[in-house]
Amino acid sequence: MLIRRVTLLGAAFSSLIASADEPIMNMMPRWDNGWGVQMINEYRHENDLLLGDRIAYSGFSEDVHLLHFQGVYTWDRSIRLTYKIPYVLDARREMPDGLGGKLTDHDNGLGDATLALPLKKYFNLDGRSGSWTIKPLLRVPLAGDDNYEIYDGEWGGGLGLSYEFEMPRFAFLSSVSHWAFDNKKPSETGFSLDLGYKFYPLETNSQMLWETDFLYKENGTETLLSGPAFYWNFNDVTHMRLEWKHDFHNRQGTLDHGNGDRFLLSLGMVF
Repeated sequence: MLIRRVTLLGAAFSSLIASADEPIMNMMPRWDNGWGVQMINEYRHENDLLLGDRIAYSGFSEDVHLLHFQGVYTWDRSIRLTYKIPYVLDARREMPDGLGGKLTDHDNGLGDATLALPLKKYFNLDGRSGSWTIKPLLRVPLAGDDNYEIYDGEWGGGLGLSYEFEMPRFAFLSSVSHWAFDNKKPSETGFSLDLGYKFYPLETNSQMLWETDFLYKENGTETLLSGPAFYWNFNDVTHMRLEWKHDFHNRQGTLDHGNGDRFLLSLGMVF
C-alpha cells in the first residue's frame, strides 16, 4: 500500500509539466493550418521522502528521466488541437524496506497521454497584444499497472484557462487548470505565472523568463516550483528552450518524494 501511494507525487509533477505549457513553447503556430512538433528532455531529482511538512526519511532520493513528444495543429488561429505523450526513459526511487535499509524500485515505458482543444480569443491594443484561452483537457491512460509507475494509468478530464500578452520588450502568461480523475487519484489544481524579457536587439528572437508553478491536490499536497527559462527562435521554424525549476515549497498529503530540482531541454519545429 505504501509503495502504491508514493507514486502520486511523480505523476503530479509530470502532469503539471504536461498541462501548463502548450506546444510549441506557448509560442506557435498562430496562423490557419499551421502545425508543429516538439520534444522535451526532462530530468528530475528529488532528495527526501516527505510526509506533510516534515522530512520522514532524509536521503531517500528519486531520479526520473522523461522524454515528452508533443504536437499541435491549428485549423484557425483561434482553434487548435494539441497532444502530449510522455515516455519514461528511466525512473529510480529509494524506499524504506521496513528493516532500516533502502529498497530501490525502477520504472520505464509509456506514460499517459494528454489531449487538449485550446480555444483562443486574440486582442491587439496600443503597444500590447495577447489572447484569452479556454482549454478542455482529456487524460488518456496508456501507462501500465506496476508497483512503481510515474503515471497512474487513469482516465481524467479537466479545464484550463489562460491569459497572456506581449509588449515590445516584455511578455506575461498566466494560467489555471483543474483535473478530476476516474478512480482513486485525487483531483488537482495547478496555477502558473511566467514573466518574460526580450533581449536587445529584438531581431535576435530570444527571451528570458522567470516561471512559477503551484500545484494543489485534494489530499493536501502542495508544491511550489520556480526558476528561469531561456527561449530562442532561430529561424521561425526551429525553436529551443532551456529551463530549470526548484521546489521552494513542498507539503505532501501522503508519503512522497520532494525537495528537488527539474531540468528541461525543449526542441520544437513549426510549419
